[in-house]
Amino acid sequence: MGELPTGCRKRRRKRGGVAAGAALHPPRRLHGTALASDFNDFIRRRFWAQPCRSWFPSCGKNGVTSLTQKKVLRTPCVAPSVTVTKRTMKDRSSTPPLHVHVDENTPVHVHIKKLPKPSATSSQKSHKRGMKGDTVNVRRSVRVKTKVPWMPPGKSSARHVGCKWENPPHCLEITPPSSEKLVSVMRLSDLSTEDDDSGHCKMNRYDKKIDSLMNAVGCLKSEVKMQKGERQMAKRFLEERKEELEEVAHELAETEHENTVLRHNIERIKEEKDFTMLQKKHLQQEKECLMSKLVEAEMDGAAAAKQVMALKDTIGKLKTEKQMTCTDINTLTRQKELLLQKLSTFEETNRTLRDLLREQHCKEDSERLMEQQGALLKRLAEADSEKARLLLLLQDKDKEVEELLQEIQCEKAQAKTASELSKSMESMRGHLQAQLRCKEAENSRLCMQIKNLERSGNQHKAEVEAIMEQLKELKQKGDRDKETLKKAIRAQKERAEKSEEYAEQLHVQLADKDLYVAEALSTLESWRSRYNQVVKDKGDLELEIIVLNDRVTDLVNQQQTLEEKMREDRDSLVERLHRQTAEYSAFKLENERLKASFAPMEDKLNQAHVEVQQLKASVKNYEGMIDNYKSQVMKTRLEADEVAAQLERCDKENKILKDEMNKEIEAARRQFQSQLADLQQLPDILKITEAKLAECQDQLQGYERKNIDLTAIISDLRSRVRDWQKGSHELARAGARLPR
Repeated sequence: MGELPTGCRKRRRKRGGVAAGAALHPPRRLHGTALASDFNDFIRRRFWAQPCRSWFPSCGKNGVTSLTQKKVLRTPCVAPSVTVTKRTMKDRSSTPPLHVHVDENTPVHVHIKKLPKPSATSSQKSHKRGMKGDTVNVRRSVRVKTKVPWMPPGKSSARHVGCKWENPPHCLEITPPSSEKLVSVMRLSDLSTEDDDSGHCKMNRYDKKIDSLMNAVGCLKSEVKMQKGERQMAKRFLEERKEELEEVAHELAETEHENTVLRHNIERIKEEKDFTMLQKKHLQQEKECLMSKLVEAEMDGAAAAKQVMALKDTIGKLKTEKQMTCTDINTLTRQKELLLQKLSTFEETNRTLRDLLREQHCKEDSERLMEQQGALLKRLAEADSEKARLLLLLQDKDKEVEELLQEIQCEKAQAKTASELSKSMESMRGHLQAQLRCKEAENSRLCMQIKNLERSGNQHKAEVEAIMEQLKELKQKGDRDKETLKKAIRAQKERAEKSEEYAEQLHVQLADKDLYVAEALSTLESWRSRYNQVVKDKGDLELEIIVLNDRVTDLVNQQQTLEEKMREDRDSLVERLHRQTAEYSAFKLENERLKASFAPMEDKLNQAHVEVQQLKASVKNYEGMIDNYKSQVMKTRLEADEVAAQLERCDKENKILKDEMNKEIEAARRQFQSQLADLQQLPDILKITEAKLAECQDQLQGYERKNIDLTAIISDLRSRVRDWQKGSHELARAGARLPR
């Protein structure tokens, strides 16, 4: 991309095509729009082909495309044909030329080995040597005929039809098409900065939209955090409700236990009533037996008393009579025997009564012991059943506690994963924001550098135009010198010397300008590499955005799974509440049935109490028991009333809980539906941002093309300045050769 080496200039002069007619024919300038546009087009393509080296696969040591490879690109419109020919050198391997026909709008990338740039001192020495050699070669080439420039096969050999570009390893020729199809390439609008401003505006809009997207992602994160907080609050609320339900269940268990105790007491009362009826019959029989025995004992006692009274009478009579006859003695003995018999029968009846009473007392004691033993056994059985039921309840509660612990652990793990994802999202957001800021700074810096380059290019243009005007003036002076050569040779020599010195100064200035342009081109290449790196970084950012979108979808799926789990838990809780309400209703019905059965039982108990009061000593023991039972029944009534009030309270609380849970479920559903609607809009926003990214990339490619066009214009101006410099040197030398 640098200037032509001195060897190339020497070889061109040795051919004599330009130097032969330098005195008579001045160097041909590229006037008009046709040749200028063709040359600009060629230079633009030539410099467009420089940055990218991936279109033509390189082969060989020099990185030049293989000469056997030919690639004819698509030709949608008529365009000038560019022929790239590899020159055969004596010190290199001879290879056939390579012809590539391309259209006007297709860029061509050619790998060319760059020659090492000479230093400033060596370039000046080679320039001086070239100047000396040029003078010698011009003198020798006056007699030589001009050679026809080489043309590619299949083209007409018309002279001065195309433009030619020579380099030691390559030769490039341009054959312009007809003047009707030529279109000017360079316009004043291309140098305007409106596109840059619009591109910057679009980039700023894109950055703002990216910031808005990042803010939306932050809002989503905050919403996720709020949802987590709401879920935690809901979990706490559910735990509190579970504790309240457990308390209610405990109270229900206590009420169930009390109801079972009441049932057992009522059954016991019924059994005792039946037992009292049987016992009453047995007591009636025993009473009749005892009454008969007592009547017999009373009759025996009365008979013994009569005998005693008869004995007393007889003894009194004997005391009064004081004489005892045989009849009296017989009556006494008879009465004595009767008395003894009556006493013996009375003793026997008394013994039998005592035995019966002992047996009765023993039976009563044994019955009491049996009753106490039966009551103890019943209590033991009830305690065992209650213990088994409590063990089952404990096992159920343990299972529920384990399930709740597992759910809590799962929710903790999910919360940890969500927190880790949120942290990673925040870190990625910070990283992306930092990268975006860096890229914005780099883009702004590159834009400023491009503007500075455009300004420097405009300045170089102005300087080149001034130099061209000076060269025109010099040319006019040379023409005047030609007309007045015969009259003022000395003045012409002095003017020629002055013009040579001035041309040398101009050449030195142009060399400095060329060095500056080469440095600018190197900086442009570095900027291009930076721009490619920026494009790669943008691709990486797009990949990161895609990864973030995938993570957002994963978070949405996790939210949906959590919502489903929460719904299932709520449904299970609602089912539990329904079951408990059904149990409450069943308990209410049982309590009402028990209350209804209490009234006839009280009547029966009163009747039994009236019947028991009629009994004697044995029934008095049962009265205290009946009073105890009455007090227990009153206690059970009060407890049943309290249980009924508690059940009513529980029903009211359950209704309130149901209403609150329904309200919370509806609010959560609305929130989740709104969040899902917001999340459904994310793919559209991402598509819009991707389209805007593509537009920005296209704009950046357009800016690259503009930079390439500017470099092509600069190289065109350099080549023109060189041509004018050569023409001025040749004019000076021709003026020096003319005779005085």
